Amino acid sequence: RPGAFDDQSRIFERILNDAAVNDQAVFLPPGVYVVSNLKLPKRVRLNGVTGASRIVYGGEGHLLVAEDAEILELTNLVIDGQNRALADYTGGLVDCRRVAHLVMDECEVIGSSKNAVNLENAKGRIERNRIAGANDAGIYSVEGAGLAISGNTVEDCANGGILVHRWQ
Repeated sequence: RPGAFDDQSRIFERILNDAAVNDQAVFLPPGVYVVSNLKLPKRVRLNGVTGASRIVYGGEGHLLVAEDAEILELTNLVIDGQNRALADYTGGLVDCRRVAHLVMDECEVIGSSKNAVNLENAKGRIERNRIAGANDAGIYSVEGAGLAISGNTVEDCANGGILVHRWQ
């Protein structure tokens, strides 16, 4: 329900899980969606309306976490952390670990108390996004393989814009 003031985490997660079972994309109509602690299923394709489909962090943990995912595609979304504290166990607003196919395109990630986008062992592409106001890095990647990061605007991030590390 776009614009609802209550936390929509349970219904949002159920919609994503149902779409994953049927290998379908989810379209997020314009509006504000307050959610927290979303553990994304193995296959997520979430699309919105540029600048108008807003996922807002409600607090108390993490926002979006994908682990051991096959597909994670986020397009045309605003992801807003509202500078609320993230839990110690998460590295960023969008936290991806071991994602085989990541696409993040035409999104806006703002107001993270940690990294805006935190990646570990992710493959894919992060293109044409606007990332601003992170207390740590805008995009932080460790052990990425086949990861393309291009055409992004990163500004006002306290610990660097784009940091890419490989140990091996």
